[in-house]
Amino acid sequence: MRRYRWAVLAVAAGLAAGLASAVVSVKFQLVIFGFNIMYIISPLLAGFVESYIAGRKYGASTGAVSAILVFLSVNIYGWLFPAEPIQWNVFTVGGLLLAFQAAFPTTVNFILAAAIMYALGLLGKGMGDRLTGGDGTVPLGYEAGGAGIGIAVGEAVGDPQDLDELRKLAVERMLSNAEAMGGRGAVDIQLKVTVIGSDIIAVTATGTATE
Repeated sequence: MRRYRWAVLAVAAGLAAGLASAVVSVKFQLVIFGFNIMYIISPLLAGFVESYIAGRKYGASTGAVSAILVFLSVNIYGWLFPAEPIQWNVFTVGGLLLAFQAAFPTTVNFILAAAIMYALGLLGKGMGDRLTGGDGTVPLGYEAGGAGIGIAVGEAVGDPQDLDELRKLAVERMLSNAEAMGGRGAVDIQLKVTVIGSDIIAVTATGTATE
């Protein structure tokens, strides 16, 4: 039990600091744009005090327990005993988001990370559609010149700004692959551009190796 003494004290100190700031905010009516600052300041202060003490004395995170408790407390108080009705506007919504971030930092950070990754994925898809015309391939229009002996493949990876060079390199590697198969050339060549990340693309050249 002694091992968790500082963890308990950190949570208690954070809870005390958060509730004390809420009492001060209510007593002195610290309202900005129709929104009492306790909804923002109290969970933030509780989480800060708890994290500071836990980091210095306990040596590990305690999960912002006090911030969650203060967040729930001030919101329950605000809805049950409103000094004045909450005015829903951009400041109200922003304040609630900040309070939620203070109370549930891990959850909010995960949601933000997921949203950012999704946005990057949409951006990458849009870039790929612009580069390839939407179907992922760029037909080069070669005519058949001999019997097909197999599918040759070549790939090049690099910066989107070097697309032309990557296309040439992918085709060269595909032709080398066709030659290694015993072919003298390749027909029905197509290029496929795949967006791997915000600054990396892969160009894949495929074609039918011919005798």
